[in-house]
Amino acid sequence: MIEVPGRGIEIHMATLYLTEQYTTVRLEGETLRIQPSGGRGGDVVRVPLNKVEQVMVLGEVTLTTSALHALMERRIPVHYLTAWGQSQGALVADWGKNSGVRLAQYALCRDPARGFAVARECVAGKLLNMRTLLLRYARGRDDDTALQEAAQTIKRCLRELVRLEPPADTSDRMHGLGPLLGLEGGGSAAYYGVLGGLFKGEWHFVGRVKRPPTDPVNAVLSFGYTLLTNQVVSLIHAIGLDPGLGVLHQPGFGKPALALDLVEMFRPIIVDSVVLTMINTGQLSPGDFVEELGAYRLRDNARRSFIEKLEARLNEQVQHPLFGYRVSYRRCIELQGRLFAKYAQGEIARYVPFTVR
Repeated sequence: MIEVPGRGIEIHMATLYLTEQYTTVRLEGETLRIQPSGGRGGDVVRVPLNKVEQVMVLGEVTLTTSALHALMERRIPVHYLTAWGQSQGALVADWGKNSGVRLAQYALCRDPARGFAVARECVAGKLLNMRTLLLRYARGRDDDTALQEAAQTIKRCLRELVRLEPPADTSDRMHGLGPLLGLEGGGSAAYYGVLGGLFKGEWHFVGRVKRPPTDPVNAVLSFGYTLLTNQVVSLIHAIGLDPGLGVLHQPGFGKPALALDLVEMFRPIIVDSVVLTMINTGQLSPGDFVEELGAYRLRDNARRSFIEKLEARLNEQVQHPLFGYRVSYRRCIELQGRLFAKYAQGEIARYVPFTVR
């Protein structure tokens, strides 16, 4: 990791984050020359292109045409977000040469039975990892009946999930996924309903509120989910899949449906885990947030601190439940994309979600 304190520039392994407003990024040989607005020569940071695999641009940051061309030539995606972390889209290189994997993906998404099988596994992975996180915090809290009941609710949803059959009719507005989405919603409501009780201090988190986030916890969760989804978009695109066509989330203009499908199972164990740790260890406090018109956002320093912890979590090594060897969480996300591609191409009989114990 390379970090330039106070300058809004961080490189965490392979991700370059540009967070300081009105920064200009130019190409200089085989490096990116990054200069803050009004900065002098001593404020310039040079980042070797061969150290970067993706770029996250938050807010008013200018990348020159030559810099963008250099990034595209090396197939390095550039993700654009608002200064508050709302995704605006991504600039990616042209499609890879493996058009066969995308044809298989399109065929899968048009097959109700096979598409439903993957969607069900995505939901199962999400609920299993939510339940695992709750049970970890339930240790030593035998008197916390709400936590135990939430875990039991998720377990019941998982039992009913297994019994669901592929939809016979996909012509309704839910594309036949109504029962599946109902179980996903029930398990998620139980999870977020008790999540606030796991935070130390007064955070007033009573449930998930997305747009806009009306409390600090929802603000940092939304920011983390957006960053993680953009990471998944990059990994999916590198595999050769189409990020915009999923099986659980329906396609929409500018919507990374497949990335949203695959990110579901990783949200609790990556983003939620980081948020819980940072709040409960005092690394985030209510004073690290700004309220504007009823919506909350992270202050600049707190945002950079959160990015650092999120990247550390992504680079953390874990034993893969399917393959048995130790890899980073980032690599686990990529492997889920590759498993999806293999299932779409008929190389494996079942798509297996990523879960932890």
